[in-house]
Amino acid sequence: MTKEVKRILKGKKLTEPSEKLIKSKLRVQKHGEVFTPSWMVEKMLNVPGIKECTENIDATFLEPAMGDGNFVEAILLKKLSTLKATDHSWDTYALRALSSLYGIELLEDNLEEARTRILSRMNLEYDKIFQKPCSKQSNYYKSSKLIIQTNLRQGNTLQRCNKYGEEIVFSQWRRVKGTRAKVERIPFSYSSLFEENVPETVDLFDNEGQINLFEDEIGQAKKYKVCDIDQVWKEEME
Repeated sequence: MTKEVKRILKGKKLTEPSEKLIKSKLRVQKHGEVFTPSWMVEKMLNVPGIKECTENIDATFLEPAMGDGNFVEAILLKKLSTLKATDHSWDTYALRALSSLYGIELLEDNLEEARTRILSRMNLEYDKIFQKPCSKQSNYYKSSKLIIQTNLRQGNTLQRCNKYGEEIVFSQWRRVKGTRAKVERIPFSYSSLFEENVPETVDLFDNEGQINLFEDEIGQAKKYKVCDIDQVWKEEME
């Protein structure tokens, strides 16, 4: 625990009366599951250095013990609050903000709660901006759902694998230079982010450093097509 977090905790109540921090004593004993109260989330995200990143829609965050998604939602809200409601590309920027957030959660019920929570938040903010319900048939909804499913994953952060013993795999949504909306989807493994797994001469997000998840019969790696971020739900390959 850092000095800054200790300073935040000093003299504070653990939770508001209406806020529940545990689901059961058994889950606490078995998994050490205790949720972070909202006031602490807010304080931690306002720490200098972190606060500035939450105001940058493209700054990347990874929550290694995501729980029900309270941290991810709080960061998303801060990013979305920087967008102008009058901007005709609000939905594009909102999807970019969403695509910068990643999470790993061991327990599957928490993962589903987190995914549902973040998708609901994306829809709610859309409703506020455009003064109409977000259609489940819209590109915005479909791409939000796909990005959430891809970026928020089940797994054991310490062991760096999911319940099947497989690599935890995310996707980077790399924006094409000079464009506002076009992105290239690049799959990468969680373990590739650690220094011992990355050659000194290879950027963590260089194409040569990515795992090849899609290969044809002759072993040639397949890639996703570059597309507008609201079209990623189609998952078109080259």
